[in-house]
Amino acid sequence: MKQKTISLPEEIYLKLKKHKRKGESFPELISRLIKKEESWEKDIDNLFGCLKEDDEWDKILEDIYEDRKKPSRI
Repeated sequence: MKQKTISLPEEIYLKLKKHKRKGESFPELISRLIKKEESWEKDIDNLFGCLKEDDEWDKILEDIYEDRKKPSRI
């Protein structure tokens, strides 16, 4: 396996270090974070259109517009 060296600003390094688990290497951490991100994106994609044929979305929009008509409290 090829290896590459990358430079990170110290601020980013410290943020990554906070997420690192005990005994976990930085490559393992980065791999875990990427997998988590990819999984999250799939979950969002699977939700696309889930309210398309549901009247609940229409009710949510009605409630939002009705709420906007009310005077704001100061």
